Amino acid sequence: MKLSLTSSAVSCYLRRGMDPKEVFRTFRATGFRCVDFEITADMMGDDPVKAGAFWRDLLDSCDLTVTQTHAPMPNPFRDEASFAPAKASAENALRFCRGAGFSNTVVHPGARNGNTREEFFENNVAFYRSLIPVAEETGVTILIENIGHYMDPYFLWSAADLVELIERIGHPSFAACWDIGHANHFEYLHANGSPYDAIQTLGDRLVAIHAHENVGFFPDPNPRKRVDMHMMPYSSGYSTVNWDAVLQGLRDANYRGTFNFESNTPAPLRNSPEFRYNGEVVRKLETVPLSVWKSVTTSLYEIGKFMLETYGLYEE
Repeated sequence: MKLSLTSSAVSCYLRRGMDPKEVFRTFRATGFRCVDFEITADMMGDDPVKAGAFWRDLLDSCDLTVTQTHAPMPNPFRDEASFAPAKASAENALRFCRGAGFSNTVVHPGARNGNTREEFFENNVAFYRSLIPVAEETGVTILIENIGHYMDPYFLWSAADLVELIERIGHPSFAACWDIGHANHFEYLHANGSPYDAIQTLGDRLVAIHAHENVGFFPDPNPRKRVDMHMMPYSSGYSTVNWDAVLQGLRDANYRGTFNFESNTPAPLRNSPEFRYNGEVVRKLETVPLSVWKSVTTSLYEIGKFMLETYGLYEE
């Protein structure tokens, strides 16, 4: 199994206007060869097929291979006007992938505040089925990701929930992406079983994973305390993901994708309170230099290598 890393880990450097080739050559220098590529609305532009080819060529020039992608995340059910633009965004992401030769993309479900579980499923079956013509046209697999917890209107809490949604859509263009950090929000309340059980339940529907760490779930409505931390393993003694269960589960399920870190460590400190000095907002330490990011992310690669080698799964 090869290691991969989300490109969202370097998105802050791209947003600051750094040369993408410099950023992704630094990405490659950490040891990672494979990328979970985050597709943004700005990247797709007016011609997503052409844009996809541009980004494929750029990543090829940096000796990087895209093994999975993530579409933008507008909520199609935020209000009555949201469905059409969210559908168009997902369709453009599929066209972007076709232009780039990328085989799949994660398309998040949507939710409406106060919807019941059945309403959530009915709405999302309709949304995903609306994407089938473009999925068939492009040949790109749509991956649905588990998301939500007890204080959200999203109901993809367990592997069984994810299987149910895929089966209710009933089309071969759909498969699963299992987010290990999201699933960990339920660990202490035992609603989700163990990571091993979840991966076995998904079986050959599982095409991609998001591996990241957190400390579980706390019933606090403040979004900053919902502990979807996207940390790397071993970054805190209070972390609670059982990585032995994850690795054994992937091995027994004969999982064929990459071991993909959706870790944004070190991440920009955007949630810290504002600090003013002499009347000016000071943000000198909000983001580490790319050279420091490289050093930390090289360690992440070594952590992933250790984890996979321990279970006889590591591939260069």
